[in-house]
Amino acid sequence: MGSRRWVILGIAVASQVASVGAMFGVPFVLPELREAYGLSIAQAGTLAGLPAFGLLVTLFGWGWVIDRYGERFTMTASLLLTAFFLALLGAVEGVFGAGAVLVCVGASGGPVNAAGGRLVMAWFDVRRRGLAMGIRQMAQPLGVGASAALMPLAAEHWGFAAAMLLPAALGVVMVPLVLVFARAPREPEAGGAAGAGAEEDDRGGAGSPSGDSPAAVPAGSPYRQAAIWRVHGVSMLLGVPQASVMTYALVYLVSEHGWSAPAAGALIAATQVPGALNRMLLGIVSDRIGSRLRPVRILAIASGCALVLLSLSGTVAPAASVPLLLLCLLLAMGHNGLTFTAVAETAGMSWAGRAMAAQNSLQAVSNTLTPLFMGLVITWLGIDAVYAVAAAFCAAAVAVVSLSLRARPQVRLPGSRSTRA
Repeated sequence: MGSRRWVILGIAVASQVASVGAMFGVPFVLPELREAYGLSIAQAGTLAGLPAFGLLVTLFGWGWVIDRYGERFTMTASLLLTAFFLALLGAVEGVFGAGAVLVCVGASGGPVNAAGGRLVMAWFDVRRRGLAMGIRQMAQPLGVGASAALMPLAAEHWGFAAAMLLPAALGVVMVPLVLVFARAPREPEAGGAAGAGAEEDDRGGAGSPSGDSPAAVPAGSPYRQAAIWRVHGVSMLLGVPQASVMTYALVYLVSEHGWSAPAAGALIAATQVPGALNRMLLGIVSDRIGSRLRPVRILAIASGCALVLLSLSGTVAPAASVPLLLLCLLLAMGHNGLTFTAVAETAGMSWAGRAMAAQNSLQAVSNTLTPLFMGLVITWLGIDAVYAVAAAFCAAAVAVVSLSLRARPQVRLPGSRSTRA
């Protein structure tokens, strides 16, 4: 049982890397996409956003499938459907056909994240769940980094459709492993709603460390309680600085500091590896202190302060701007593993699939609207103002987290270090 849970964690990470490459790899092959269909930059950018649209409109339905039919069925169906639609890109003709297929890629690829997260939740008890979920959440930056490194090379040699077969191939490779290993634990010690987290569940904590994300509503939907909405709210609020920094980092380096676009892109891609490690380390911290939300509050405070300094650095200390931008990139991507774990623990295992799918959907809304909103900020106030406005969202997240921590008693878990909220 002990070694199998780590195998399952590895499968969840690799499957998520394939899913990330499928849904978010298109921006890395935009030149070949434009050439293949004769598109302008704006048209190609619109096409690149279609997988996110497909993800947004189907993800909560996939969450119901996860809770109803299980992780193995959902992950297998998702990986096979995604590979099929990616292969179909080479057969369709015209921009509308490609657009329809890319919507289907997003619609089929989304549930791997939620299903893999639910599976890891079930196999790791509450004292190791932060570490496990932190490692699993490394899949997104690693998937983005791998896509940035490999897909442009494949597209340059073989074209857009061929490059999109890379995540399809990884997904197909993962299917047999998912079928063999991706099963819910049969013994109580595995954790989740059973096992080590079960006693916490019976006290209203469902494996929630220190009670700051109380996972189980004894009967009915957890969405009748305010606790899960607060966690969703924190995630959406922190999604604004995350999307703001990632979206405009390259523009900031090029327009404000005279970098070339390739050099700026390479620097941003390089931050993905320490960003992934940051998620793992924060998961370890949350296990040690017995809380998911207290590290989120500290992270939001640090991120807000760094963003304020970055917004001022252009006029006060230009030499500090690039190091501050890198710090903001690292801090902005750190919260995802903690909030993702917290929302699943708050929902309880019977609702975890739907809750994690809802979490992804709400984050997609935040990530979709933020570039539009911040584009207006740039138009009216300039790019430095983007970081000041993003800092305000960090402050709002701190307030919501603090409200959540005050709203319930802290329950110290065995092996965790008690700290004050």
